[in-house]
Amino acid sequence: MFHIAICDDVQKDREELCLVLKKELGAFDADARFLKFGSGNALLNAWEKKKIDFHLVFLDIYMKGKDGIETARHLRALGYRAAIIFLTTTQDFAIEGYEVDAAGYLLKPLERMKLRQLLQRLFTREEPIMLTLRQGSKVYTIAPSEIVYIESNRNRLTIHTVKENILYYGRLDEMESRLPEKSFLRCHQSFLVNMDRVYAAEDVFRMETGDIVPIRVRERRAMREAYFRYMTEKNI
Repeated sequence: MFHIAICDDVQKDREELCLVLKKELGAFDADARFLKFGSGNALLNAWEKKKIDFHLVFLDIYMKGKDGIETARHLRALGYRAAIIFLTTTQDFAIEGYEVDAAGYLLKPLERMKLRQLLQRLFTREEPIMLTLRQGSKVYTIAPSEIVYIESNRNRLTIHTVKENILYYGRLDEMESRLPEKSFLRCHQSFLVNMDRVYAAEDVFRMETGDIVPIRVRERRAMREAYFRYMTEKNI
């Protein structure tokens, strides 16, 4: 299930965006659930409780109380890593948007074609916004950023995410090809690690969850250098 948060202090605008999104997301075969908030504080409180993770946030800039920019800063500080799209009547805040890695802007009144183009870019970009896995009658929809590492045992994969472990039948090579090349590292024949979730790189990768992922013995130095290079380029 794809969770979309819509934060706008004008109820009419929230409902309008929700209706348009339902129609547009059909083109991407995305089963979405919408969570609507009337203030930045309400959105932040929901994220802190984390009963539901958001995969995409639409955030109005001009709101009473915390404005959209301030809300986005707090959301990033609380660990939200996925896409933020600002709703606004002007693009004067474009510079501030860079600070919180905004995925885009939508001007009010809402232009459906602009929204469609933005969704197309998000769903087809190099680092996909969502990964859909079908296993029999079950369908899993997860963000690549939620994956900590993937472990392979023959043709059975265990996908370790921040919330749960998912058993999936498939080849690790195939799964690797579907994930962002920049952030995922094949550190072992049977392991694929998300470098954004690494806590320390030693003779093994120590993950932020406390798990330990092995590294090929002959390539430990190369793997640590690859991790260091990735983190250095990311933080420049």
